[in-house]
Amino acid sequence: MRLYGYRFTRTGRVAGAEPTDDPDVVTIAESAGWPIHAVERLTAVEIFERSVAAASALDEGTVLAAFVAGLGSAPSGRQIAISFGWARHLSAAVEAGMSLPDCGLEVRDGDAFAIDTTEVLLRIALGWAWNEQPYNYLPDLEAAAAAGLPTPTADDRERVRALLELVAAQPAGTTASTLEKAVARARIVPGTDKYQRYGILIGLAEIGVLPSTLAPSWDRFVSRREVEEAWSGGPRSDITPPLSGWRGGIDDSRAEWLRGV
Repeated sequence: MRLYGYRFTRTGRVAGAEPTDDPDVVTIAESAGWPIHAVERLTAVEIFERSVAAASALDEGTVLAAFVAGLGSAPSGRQIAISFGWARHLSAAVEAGMSLPDCGLEVRDGDAFAIDTTEVLLRIALGWAWNEQPYNYLPDLEAAAAAGLPTPTADDRERVRALLELVAAQPAGTTASTLEKAVARARIVPGTDKYQRYGILIGLAEIGVLPSTLAPSWDRFVSRREVEEAWSGGPRSDITPPLSGWRGGIDDSRAEWLRGV
């Protein structure tokens, strides 16, 4: 955290801090197996193939359980539902004569993506989740396949039940931003900031618990073109599809599924 510019506050929240380049701290981190600022450059095809391989080693029940654990005991579990949802249908999306489907791995500058695996996994461990940069899903998927995923505690299961009840209680027409504020007031997931709460709600939308104008990635391959067409606020909006297309309501069967993992 110190090397990448993060710290814990007295209340347990994560805050920004001046990064350190103290060589002793670097040595401690690297001796524990965490290379610091070590950027790996990967082509889109490499990321695609490695993501498919890692996702094939996971199963949906384990991933859903990790997401529930992400509500409390293991914040790192929040991202895997998004990463797995994106990767699980990639192979089926490849058509004849196509090297890659329209999956968000188009390189705009140069011919490779620069990935700092340590930084990506640190942000995931601190509880942030996102669905905008698919190349950053690779460290998450490979870590899950290699090291396993967390399982929920009784407290985590209570939190997911409370969260689903809160969602179900929202009136028709409720926006995602209003829901995020309601989650904050209810203090269902303590110690989170706005963007961490959005990450949790994005996970619910990608699993299909929050019905949207865009299909959840959990069900089928969703192209980047579909995402862009559904992104009413455009790339400047901090609420991305499919969450941005939710206007109240809950998929009862998916909610029950999540309660029972």
